[in-house]
Amino acid sequence: MRIKISTISAIALTVVLMASCVTKEKYNEAQNLASRYYDDAQECNTKLDAAKVKISELTDELSRLKASAEKMAADTVKLSRELKRVQDDCAEMQQQNMSLLDKLQTSKSQEEVQAMLAEIQKLQNTLMQREDSLFKAERELSDKEARIAELNSMIQEKERKMQEIKESIKNALAGYEGEGIQVTTKNGRIYVSLDEQLLFQSGKWNVNSNGEAALTKLAGVLAEQKELYIMVEGHTDNIPYNGSGNILDNWDLSVKRATAVVRILLNNPDVDPSRITAAGRSQFCPTDAENTAEARQKNRRTEIILSPNLDEVMKIINN
Repeated sequence: MRIKISTISAIALTVVLMASCVTKEKYNEAQNLASRYYDDAQECNTKLDAAKVKISELTDELSRLKASAEKMAADTVKLSRELKRVQDDCAEMQQQNMSLLDKLQTSKSQEEVQAMLAEIQKLQNTLMQREDSLFKAERELSDKEARIAELNSMIQEKERKMQEIKESIKNALAGYEGEGIQVTTKNGRIYVSLDEQLLFQSGKWNVNSNGEAALTKLAGVLAEQKELYIMVEGHTDNIPYNGSGNILDNWDLSVKRATAVVRILLNNPDVDPSRITAAGRSQFCPTDAENTAEARQKNRRTEIILSPNLDEVMKIINN
């Protein structure tokens, strides 16, 4: 979903229709306000598109990682079978070679001797080719097993590190238990969910002092984790925004709340802005789809999604 620019046009049209009833100064002021609304909406759409692209890229990376690991495991099984077959062929040829040598020692006919020598040479040539194939298969199998072991080790290390980060976040926010903070993991990512009442007044986007204190503690943990990608998502309920001020709708409110949280995280100079994306999701990603007061309260939240850097893992897969 995208911000409806038509809403801005309607505002501008209303201003034009009322121009005859207001002063020129008021008319110009209204026009400027409508223009700012339009610019803000365009900026929100751009940020939302960037956020969707980043989420899609990380999800695709994770899927490719799992698919490559499965393929590596299947290739290893295939190579093991091929290696066993080549080993059996080599053993059979060696046995045939020994049998021909035994016959050669007891043969008296020159023609028979020449035929056996030719057969022995043919077998030896074939055996050399099979031994070369055996050596190549053993080397490929060894390389595959080493890559799988390295990949599994790296995945386990990523999972262990994410679990440590999760515990660090829980410890940092321990003083806010019961105030609407949840820290969970899903699909290899950490989700820090903060309820509206911890951060904002209803319909507002300025973070209150208690919420700012919690975000400052969280920023302290994030500052130490240089490899994490940070996505901040603002979410609203499904009741249309009807307040006043420089807010158009729930899309606009969710974006402003996300960027307000980002600015507090960036108060810590060790949090790299290039690792952060802000996005507004409006009411379209609810945690509870029921149309009840309790469900709407759950859906009014801000989520901070932490994703690991998978660049090193992808290098192993692509080599």
